Amino acid sequence: MPALETSGDGAYRALRSDVLFGRLAPGARLRLDTLSATYGASVSTLREILHRLACEDLVTTDQRGFDVAPVTSREFRDLGELRNLLESYALHASMSRGDLDWEGRVVGAHHKLARLEALMLAGDNRRSEEWKLYDREFHHVLVSACGSAELRAAYHSVFDRYLRYLNVAVVFRGEIAAQEHRGLRDAALNRDAPCATALLHRHIDGCVTHSVTHELLSERGALADRTDPGRVGSRPRTPVTVGEAGWLRLRRDILEGHLAPGQKLRLDRMRADYGLSISTLREILNRLASEGIVLAEGQRGFEVAPVSLENLTELVDLYRLLADHAIGCTLEQGDLDWESRFVAACHPLDAHEAALIAGDDDAMNQWRQGQSFLFQVLIDACGSVALRQLHGTILDKLLRYCCLARARSAAAITAIDHHSLRDAALRRDAGQAKQLLADHLTRLLAQIRASGLLAT
Repeated sequence: MPALETSGDGAYRALRSDVLFGRLAPGARLRLDTLSATYGASVSTLREILHRLACEDLVTTDQRGFDVAPVTSREFRDLGELRNLLESYALHASMSRGDLDWEGRVVGAHHKLARLEALMLAGDNRRSEEWKLYDREFHHVLVSACGSAELRAAYHSVFDRYLRYLNVAVVFRGEIAAQEHRGLRDAALNRDAPCATALLHRHIDGCVTHSVTHELLSERGALADRTDPGRVGSRPRTPVTVGEAGWLRLRRDILEGHLAPGQKLRLDRMRADYGLSISTLREILNRLASEGIVLAEGQRGFEVAPVSLENLTELVDLYRLLADHAIGCTLEQGDLDWESRFVAACHPLDAHEAALIAGDDDAMNQWRQGQSFLFQVLIDACGSVALRQLHGTILDKLLRYCCLARARSAAAITAIDHHSLRDAALRRDAGQAKQLLADHLTRLLAQIRASGLLAT
């Protein structure tokens, strides 16, 4: 039986929809008292919701309060490129795995979209928001048979951020877009991957280019680069509030394995352990649920995300997809300052790996952090904030398996891999760097499997 929806769940969906569809304008101040009257939720519940939306990069937050995330042409291009990377990969997998039921869903979703596009082409713009929903549904159905929950979650997150730009810019390219949608439907049904890839790239690039060249975006505020080398994943290292410090500590306890997979997170016990109020803990756990390292079970509470071979394999595949693309961009664009940061990041990791190999199990957490930092610096000149954010999130989830496995021998393997990867990166040999990364991930996967962590 599905969990009952709480009033907070309803307010979250309504507020998120208003951000995505531009009813709350980019840069708008989100005042808790006003929101409470509009959405019928308490101030404490709204704080949870806004922090959750901040974790999805739809809202920004600082010590002054909350704002709807700004929009910029640069971020729109970044999201378009990232969407194309994820959707092309997922669509290829869906065409390989999809059955007749999937084909039926594709045809059905396109039928609804085509009917709305026909109305729009006839001059009826009253249902433009419904058209956007059907557009979203069609593209989601195209990738629905890809077989990877992690890939779908990443894609859905990126698509929704991209969708917000389409709504803010009010993009409708008329018959061109309708033809591209028909082409995508036919390519999917014909299992024609090259045709689908070309059409998808033209479709996404056409939307972005149309918005930018016609100046349909009203840029409000500069988009801050929230993924610098001093951050964990896509989130800040240095806490600025009590809640931020509690979130950072709880996140670290999950990633480093101090809280076991599947463990129930009981608020009354956690209040004593972490010295935080129930409302602050709920706020933190909802943020972690948005990252996928905690499961929210409606009114039944929260638990640490479980581990499985299937999930690990999905993370490895998705991480390789993101890292390969980012490495290629970084080695093409990185300057001497980037080289200096990368070499500097290698140095402490060498020390942590040496300590772990020597038997110091306490070095495991420093090793995880050192690996996370190194791989983030490796791709931090790729030019895309959105790509680096998603890369950091997936990397942290992958390294969680390393900490849980406590496979000391993995450090000896990765030490050699890191040295080879460093040398290839400094030579700007993207092909060799990508192959070394693939080999590294294969060996790491084997080590985790051999550890017994995933034994049933």
